[in-house]
Amino acid sequence: MATRKMRCMIWLLGAAVFTNAAANSEFDVQERSNRYPPTLEIENPVLTSKWIEGSDFVQVIEMVITNNNDQNYLTSADTLVVSADSDFVDLVSSGSLTRLAPHQSAVVQIGVKNKEGITAGTPCTVNITATYGQAYGSGVTAAATSTGNCGFGDYEASTSSLSNHWNPDWFNDVKFGIFIHWGLYAAPAYGSVSPNEDYAEWYWMRQHDPNYKTKTYQYHLETYGENFNYDDFMSNFTDVAWDPKEWMDLIAASGAHYFVPVTKHHDGFALFDFPTNISMRSSIHYGPQRDFIGELLATAKQYYPEIRRGTYFSLPEWYNPAYAEYAITWGGGFPGGPPVNPYTNKTIPYTGYVPVNDFVTDIQLPQMQQLAYQYETELMWCDIGGANNSTIFASEWLNWARDQGRQVTFNNRCGIPGDFDTPEYTTNSGTVSFKWESNRGMDPFSFGFNYQTPLDAYLTGEDIIQSLVDIVSKNGNFLLDIGPMHNGSIPEIMQRGLRDAGSWLETHGDGIYNTRTWSVTPGTGSIRYTKTADAFYIHYMDVPPLTLSISDPIPWLPGDTVTVLGGSQNGTVVPVTHSNGQYNLTLTDEILNGDQYVWSFKLAYTSDW
Repeated sequence: MATRKMRCMIWLLGAAVFTNAAANSEFDVQERSNRYPPTLEIENPVLTSKWIEGSDFVQVIEMVITNNNDQNYLTSADTLVVSADSDFVDLVSSGSLTRLAPHQSAVVQIGVKNKEGITAGTPCTVNITATYGQAYGSGVTAAATSTGNCGFGDYEASTSSLSNHWNPDWFNDVKFGIFIHWGLYAAPAYGSVSPNEDYAEWYWMRQHDPNYKTKTYQYHLETYGENFNYDDFMSNFTDVAWDPKEWMDLIAASGAHYFVPVTKHHDGFALFDFPTNISMRSSIHYGPQRDFIGELLATAKQYYPEIRRGTYFSLPEWYNPAYAEYAITWGGGFPGGPPVNPYTNKTIPYTGYVPVNDFVTDIQLPQMQQLAYQYETELMWCDIGGANNSTIFASEWLNWARDQGRQVTFNNRCGIPGDFDTPEYTTNSGTVSFKWESNRGMDPFSFGFNYQTPLDAYLTGEDIIQSLVDIVSKNGNFLLDIGPMHNGSIPEIMQRGLRDAGSWLETHGDGIYNTRTWSVTPGTGSIRYTKTADAFYIHYMDVPPLTLSISDPIPWLPGDTVTVLGGSQNGTVVPVTHSNGQYNLTLTDEILNGDQYVWSFKLAYTSDW
């Protein structure tokens, strides 16, 4: 299996720099019989930890195929077939590639399964062969060898073992998810906006710093008084407007293909159930006395089984008495408790606390296991890290999920290297090889609901779609957060933005979901690119000019069909010309007026030139 570093190498090998001299001249229109096949190379084939979704554990071997020829394209006429031969595995699913321009690369997968008698996880060698070029005669081959583990053995409780785990392909496919921050912090719903805004869900911590920029200390004193403690907000946190079906209907309408609700934030107040010898600090025992996470996940499973279900979990708790020995001083601090009233300096109860011997082994790990096994999360979205037993948790969970036939994933905030990185309120300027996911709120700078945020500051449908297209073009997912109010209602301004984004995705989704980044560039200026096995997508993040000129070496060939994707002109054919290394798409006023947010065009590989 491949480590995190090796996974980056696979992508980097695929990120070839385009140096084709033909890009600066007209296409050679000689007959195929007078041309030659491309020169393909198989690079870094890896026996991954992934299996083909829905199969009987058909293991994915992933590789990069590069066209090293200066001017010859791989097309459907070349009938590329990638196969495998080994004493350890049988080929179940061969690989193919429809189009590959000179000096460009693409990731290709094949599926194999252990031969009878070969134990899962056995070190092995597999010979990979690509056969192609039959249109030119007898055809040619390229070959490489993959060495790794055949089949899916057990993970051990070590970072070295867990680094062999890959995020499953479903996570690469879903692209757009909804984050949900809802908890006690939704009651005060304060993160200031002037002079600076801060995360409203950090209210309790900010309340302890009289000099902090949000002036939360002063706000709380003036609004609630010195004797109103944070845990008193449990009486203000209600289920009056809570409807899990309405939440899921909205998530589905947004076009999101996964969601991640907060199960427990840094204040330690959980929205799910677990044994009372762990803790009683939850919505099961206080406030609404409901299992919000259980109800939401069950609703999703019943009505929207195709939407993937994740869970956010904060590893530390600010003021849990048992966390004091693991105090963190960075990032605002996780000092441990018991909590203190910031105005009287008196020790106050940590509501629902059950004395334990150790925070990590007696609270954190059992709660994570509850989410994994009882709530069947598909994505463990950890936060903060710090003291943990995540190697124990992850190894046992991955082994259990494999036995259940489920492919699961976890992020890079569990205190150990994860399957994907999570930049927060930022994105990447270019394509990043290791899988990543940008997360932010619809609010300018808060995940939890902040009642002071003006309506015109929230992300609109246009903002969401332009961010999504940019992120996806660079190998990322977009996890967009909503912050419900204290009573479980989702603010109308958030609903409007999500529904507007979903309307665009309804007709443009083919260029977003299940796509991959282009090896040459994600795009520059207002242009972004995505691709699938059979098509290439051009996205223009503004109203395009009537003549859309592209200087990047897109894999277009004479005879290919380019059409409008989405909007009122969906399917309209767009004429394309090529001259002096530049591709010109001729558009019409109807095309320009027929869409919004991002204009997309589908280049279908219809030519066998």
